[in-house]
Amino acid sequence: TDTNRALWVSASDSGMMNISVCPPKFIHGNNIDEASIVDALQIFTMLSDMVGYDLGATSFVRSMDITHTAMTEYDSVAYYPYLCHQTGKQNLRWTLDSTLYYGKAKSKQKKFYDKVRDANKTGGRQDIPVEYIGNNMTRFEVTLGTAGQVSKAIGEGTLLGNLFTMEFVDKLHDYWVSEYTAIPKLTQLNTNFEKGMKLKGVQDEIIQAALAAYGRVNIENDIERAAKMDAFSYSDKSRTKKKLLKPFEDKATKHDLIKELDTKILGFEPTWK
Repeated sequence: TDTNRALWVSASDSGMMNISVCPPKFIHGNNIDEASIVDALQIFTMLSDMVGYDLGATSFVRSMDITHTAMTEYDSVAYYPYLCHQTGKQNLRWTLDSTLYYGKAKSKQKKFYDKVRDANKTGGRQDIPVEYIGNNMTRFEVTLGTAGQVSKAIGEGTLLGNLFTMEFVDKLHDYWVSEYTAIPKLTQLNTNFEKGMKLKGVQDEIIQAALAAYGRVNIENDIERAAKMDAFSYSDKSRTKKKLLKPFEDKATKHDLIKELDTKILGFEPTWK
């Protein structure tokens, strides 16, 4: 109770020890402030001393969250309409309350949510810093829920001590960035008629304008709905999506909200101290 549920240590008669810890919450009393890599390492050094084992050399990483919180201009939900569907059966896009999820429940997931709002749900078990109250704190989080997912992301048999080396910090950061960039972003299409375009050129511009007016997310939703109703095969679904979304990939510009989010997410660097 002294750690506000930030740290659990349990052991069985068979000699198996299980440790679950949230370093930022253990250090700061909340997990809005981010813990540096050095501070997190000190926690596990302390735990190693407490249990009498070098946890860094003996403990395998079974699950983890990779995350960063950005101070954004708007509430996190304002960005959701511009974060589109991702291809692949394991990347289902869905929302619950005020959180946007990618992935199936109880599996590898990534999500966007407002961190201050999330912290308030804990019913007073977190000390929210005054400077964050009333601000927009948009968090992008990637969850690796199994040892297999951890292995696939950063290597098989990853030990706790590996996480605090520059090599693995870079691996984790690159993986987190790649998961963000893999999400298609809503783009703006502008109609532009030019002299000498001829019939096909004019038709293409009008079709492009119609697609833009209907919106990328609506097109993606219709394709997904058609697939669930067995209107076409999986390969046809892929070809249809590629054809209808091609103008959004080739000719469009990013919305200002996505430009802001890109700057703040992609501009983040791991904090060592």
